[in-house]
Amino acid sequence: MEKEVMLAICAIFLVILSSGCAPQGVPIENVLEPIVEDAQQEAAEDLEPVVEEKDEVAFEDDPAFNLPPDQDSSGWTQTSGPLGGVVIRMVPHDGTVWASLYSGGIYELQPDNSWKQIAVGHGIPEVRAFDIVADPSNVNIAYVPEMIACVAKTTNKGVSWQGLCDKVVRDIGSPNFNSHTLALDPDNPKIVYVPGHTHDQTSMLIISTDGGEHWEKRFTFDKHYDFNHIYFYNSKMYLATRDDGVLVSSDKGKSWVPFNAGLEDLKTARFVNFKNTLYLLGAELQFNVRMGGNLYRLANDGLSWEKVPEVQELFHEVTGIGTDGTTLFIGTWDPNPTLWASPDGVSFQRAESKGLPRDWIGEIVPLDGKIYVGTGGDGVYVSLDNGNTFEEFNKDLISIATREVYVNPKDENEIYVGTWDRLGFYWSKNGGKGYKRVATDLSIVTLLPDPHNFSIVYLGGDGFFKGTVHEKSSTFVQKNKPGSMTSVIKSIAVDPKNSDHILIGIGDELAETPPGEGLWESYDGGESWNRVQGIGNFAVYSIIFNPIDPSIVYASALGGGVFKSNDGGSHFTSLGTDKLKYTYRLVMSPADPNIIIASSNVFFGQLSSEEQISGKYGGIFQSKDGGATWKELTKGIRNYEGGEREEDFLGWLYNFGHLPNYENILIDPKNPDHLVVGHHGENVVETTDGGASWKKAGANEMVPGGIHNYAYCLGASPSFKKFYACTCGRGLFRGIMNEKGYISLSLTGAAVYADEEEHPQPRNAAEAREFILSGEYNHQH
Repeated sequence: MEKEVMLAICAIFLVILSSGCAPQGVPIENVLEPIVEDAQQEAAEDLEPVVEEKDEVAFEDDPAFNLPPDQDSSGWTQTSGPLGGVVIRMVPHDGTVWASLYSGGIYELQPDNSWKQIAVGHGIPEVRAFDIVADPSNVNIAYVPEMIACVAKTTNKGVSWQGLCDKVVRDIGSPNFNSHTLALDPDNPKIVYVPGHTHDQTSMLIISTDGGEHWEKRFTFDKHYDFNHIYFYNSKMYLATRDDGVLVSSDKGKSWVPFNAGLEDLKTARFVNFKNTLYLLGAELQFNVRMGGNLYRLANDGLSWEKVPEVQELFHEVTGIGTDGTTLFIGTWDPNPTLWASPDGVSFQRAESKGLPRDWIGEIVPLDGKIYVGTGGDGVYVSLDNGNTFEEFNKDLISIATREVYVNPKDENEIYVGTWDRLGFYWSKNGGKGYKRVATDLSIVTLLPDPHNFSIVYLGGDGFFKGTVHEKSSTFVQKNKPGSMTSVIKSIAVDPKNSDHILIGIGDELAETPPGEGLWESYDGGESWNRVQGIGNFAVYSIIFNPIDPSIVYASALGGGVFKSNDGGSHFTSLGTDKLKYTYRLVMSPADPNIIIASSNVFFGQLSSEEQISGKYGGIFQSKDGGATWKELTKGIRNYEGGEREEDFLGWLYNFGHLPNYENILIDPKNPDHLVVGHHGENVVETTDGGASWKKAGANEMVPGGIHNYAYCLGASPSFKKFYACTCGRGLFRGIMNEKGYISLSLTGAAVYADEEEHPQPRNAAEAREFILSGEYNHQH
């Protein structure tokens, strides 16, 4: 097998694990097959140039790449990409297709083969809809279960949505309700069944008999379950769970018993009724991650499950299932993504499946002679020839989770964007109006433009590459990667006065976690490496050279704190305060290298929810003397409880202060007390007075309704006038500073939240604390 192919096989497994919108801390050994380990070994032994980017069809899909940038406007504007995302549910609906993207809302396929957002900005109370269930008697009505917002409903075919959470929590007596699935009664679609759990992890089935106006508890389970799918078949209800197999009820949910006879693994995902036989996908399904499993069908006597024999003989990793009533389709990973079709549910024929990305197939929708498949990061692909060839089908589907952005200091409209979801990275010359995808065979965890030449880019992940970006052809050469074979590059820094002097931070795994192999140094452009002294076995996520005196270097080791070097990075000493222990990111003022901000992420630090909100760990800290002393800027809001009136309580401010999980920070070169902060949940927050007051900068513009989302990265022009912000599932946003010195026209928290009637917010500190402790705020990703 060619080395490029082997690397790509390895890369897709790593992409699944590295997703910042996916569960963190999944052991690599549980996912990587021996073929991946062989590929890594081969890559390490042979370090000749291995990747040459060519003009690909995917590049031609964005004709806006060479257009001039749009005129700037105040507030945040979603750019035109990147395109794609994790498809968590896709269904046919009234002659078209609805697709739910992880943290990206719901899209509807249009007649011109583009996708239109019909949820975010249209009243949906939350961006993660894990199922879509239409009323079979009224095409205008559909329901979606949501992560932290109970249930939402549309009565006009997605033109607008109404959140039902206020009614749910009112009637069941809980601050919140979490669900991933629901079902309508086949005899009366006004009866809605929703399994899920409350803030204290109590699992229950709730029902409404009047289309969501009123709710009641139907059954409380004896333990916590993660429910993936509820399904009516004949006279029974079936529940697929993530870890506990199948539950069955013969009395419409009043009682439940396990139904696992014949299952080899208790991980179950989806049901499909094909020609009056119930099929079960026995696979891992959690949030935006799928791991392959088995295909089962209900035995003829209805008393057990049985494997579909031919499926078991041909392949093992089934990841998706779908049907149009005449053909049963399944998607597999073997190790390439493959579509299979069966006219009888017994014998399967393999489609050639050319053109599919190296990603799992999760959703399959055959419609009008076409087959649409939803993938685990690359969006939607379509086949016009029964699955033999596929092409990308993502026009206007902007649901990528973006993780890094770099702005050309000489051109504020030229940017590089790294993502969590797709291989390669993206290049735009017009502020995100059009994108070109580069290095499409590489799994990239971090990237860095050379400080001397923006067209030269360093790429890090399971390998280390250096290349040149060019519109016609971009070429990348593999260098030696420091650290052990399975380690992962987390950060890269290049000496501003010597590009052959490179520092690299190493982590143990793709997930953002503390363990790692410290910091490594090269003086020959990455040909040879030495581990620096002074930093222990931690993952290093930030490295900063002093641009005036590169002998001074700062580094953050998650779980180890902040370190400083006075000899160019060969030896580091700890800056010694426990408060900096969980520092995730460092940033240096572009105007004064003695001004440094250290920000924590205690969620990535693997602390429990109780520890996160204890006030003992993390925060945002500022030093104005090169790290000698530090001032905590979030101290004043750590104990925020709101005012005397509940209507004045700001849930976002409580979360921002009590959950010190900060992704990235920008410092105004003209005012070191003006900071723009990306938060792990509350988007972008801003202070102009060193933390004395905070404002949520444009939540309604970035995610209409102020919906819970993450600003993974931030970038700014040298003038601090144009900004870029990453999101989980909403692509990249662009903003500018307005005449009042803020990013957004919404200058206060109250103004931002004035129109959030559909967005369930805690009314007081007690409710906010319960919500955080439920685990749903961070949703374990």
